[in-house]
Amino acid sequence: MENQSHSLVAGLFVVLLTGAVIAGALWLGPPKGPKLLPIDLVTRHSVSGLKADAPVEFRGVDIGHVESITFDPRQRGQIRVRVAVDPTAPLTHATYAKLSSQGITGVAFIQLDEAVGTTSAPLVLSSTKVPQLELQASFLERAEDDMGGLVVKVDRVAGRLDELLGEQNQKRLMALVDTFRGTLDRYGTLARDLEPTVKAAPALVQRAQGTVESVQRLTDDVDQKLAVLDALATTAKELTAVTDDLHQNTLPRVNAVLDDVAVDARELKSALHHVDERPQSLIFGLQPPPPGPGERGFVPASEKAK
Repeated sequence: MENQSHSLVAGLFVVLLTGAVIAGALWLGPPKGPKLLPIDLVTRHSVSGLKADAPVEFRGVDIGHVESITFDPRQRGQIRVRVAVDPTAPLTHATYAKLSSQGITGVAFIQLDEAVGTTSAPLVLSSTKVPQLELQASFLERAEDDMGGLVVKVDRVAGRLDELLGEQNQKRLMALVDTFRGTLDRYGTLARDLEPTVKAAPALVQRAQGTVESVQRLTDDVDQKLAVLDALATTAKELTAVTDDLHQNTLPRVNAVLDDVAVDARELKSALHHVDERPQSLIFGLQPPPPGPGERGFVPASEKAK
């Protein structure tokens, strides 16, 4: 009886333990969510450190995992990384992938991102028609390439420095230094020669200032004389206007008056001559002139002689 009771307890314990294991597995297992859809990431760069089941993140948010890493049979040398991602992730045709590493552990994962401010059509995910995105080189690979280019440039600079510091260039450099030293000596001699001139410069400046003042006074005098000449020119213009008025208006009037006086003088002279010949005309008046030929009372001269 005791053996049956022990067997019952052991069976109950096994059943409870099995239920607990199943419940723990369900509780600790991956959360259920939407069905993940595939995306192919293609690249010709190295994917060192990337493994299957590596996480896939979009701007730091976990949206899937890596399913497989294979060579592309259609493109020689190209690597195809298939990932499964959440279809609700905001992926577009402008989205790109790059290989990143987690902290100090160096575990590689796929980071999806897109340029800030870009607008593009949403990326349609399908299990039948798998879309493709570009997988860019990792930071370490880009740094390695940049370091290689930097090493090449440093090597070129070192070669040029070695060529510059060659024996022949050293001789040329020493000759240049000697020439520069000689030039400095000549400049020193020139400075010593110019020292008296520099000392005499204040006196020259004072003389120049006096000359400038003299020129200023001369300029003022010239301005005054020019003002006098302007006044004389104005007076000459006025005199010219008066002369033109005298010539055009006054002289013709004087000439007309003189002509009238001359006519009156001739008439006066004729009258005095007539009075001198016939004084009685002052009393009896002027006698009419004798009749001419063809007039009544005309007597020819021949008849008067008879």
